[in-house]
Amino acid sequence: MGVLQNPVGTSTTGTGFDVPDMIPASVSIPIMSGDTWHFQVWYRDTAVTSSNSNFSNGLSVTFGNGPQPSMVSIPAGTFSMGSNAASGAPYYGGPVTQPVYNATIGQDFWMGEYEVTQVEYSALMGSNPSGYSGANLPVEKVTWNDAVAYCIALTAQEMALGNMPAGYEYRLPTEAEWEYACRAGTTTEYNVGAELYCADARTYHSMHSGGPYGIIGTIDVGNYSANAFGLYDMHGNVVEWCLDTYSSYSAGAVTDPFVTGGSNRVLRSAWRRNQSPSYSANHIGFRVALAPILAP
Repeated sequence: MGVLQNPVGTSTTGTGFDVPDMIPASVSIPIMSGDTWHFQVWYRDTAVTSSNSNFSNGLSVTFGNGPQPSMVSIPAGTFSMGSNAASGAPYYGGPVTQPVYNATIGQDFWMGEYEVTQVEYSALMGSNPSGYSGANLPVEKVTWNDAVAYCIALTAQEMALGNMPAGYEYRLPTEAEWEYACRAGTTTEYNVGAELYCADARTYHSMHSGGPYGIIGTIDVGNYSANAFGLYDMHGNVVEWCLDTYSSYSAGAVTDPFVTGGSNRVLRSAWRRNQSPSYSANHIGFRVALAPILAP
């Protein structure tokens, strides 16, 4: 998932990837408040042939007592993933969300109550790439690589503080974890019901007509009602990166689905999209999961 220039962990090989073990049982080099560590995130995917396109910019992280994400406990369970809705307004379904299949999340996990804010991101990463400036606005203009680097840094910091449960890491949610957390037990197209109105989420386009509302920019996280799990802005504000690479859905029940091997990464809000891991825009951000360790 990434490379620490400080030698934490050893290299292992996974299917389709050469993956360093980023989360050892303990951190062999103590992390002290004020220490600066240097990160460069990489992924090696068999579908990508370029030798120099899979690296993030170098990132320097100074550890301290910055803000920590507020996490919500999400219980394990089974849900119907995907949608049979037609393409176009108001649901924007179609082949990318079909077929609907039963997905089981096999272990409890935690999900960020809010999208990662600019104050959280800048405190840990030392920079703020956002186009819309505000401490409690969601961070945006972050690539998938940037989001993964943040999760690695947060894991290292919280491990050093003794706050990490065994076998878990801070990471991006898988697409299945994201949709399960977004739905929060609902079976309608949106977690607020069959329709999504401008009073329900910060959206630029109407989910009814497909035309613009005329609303520009993001808003402080938590301004709209939470879903049944207690998560805010699962619809709207920014589109959120997921851990998986993009592929079509397959029929048949599955437990803990996690897709690797493709070149693009999944984005959800709840529209299903995909982009290159190096892509950024001022409507794209992320939230973190504290969940079982996975290697993308």
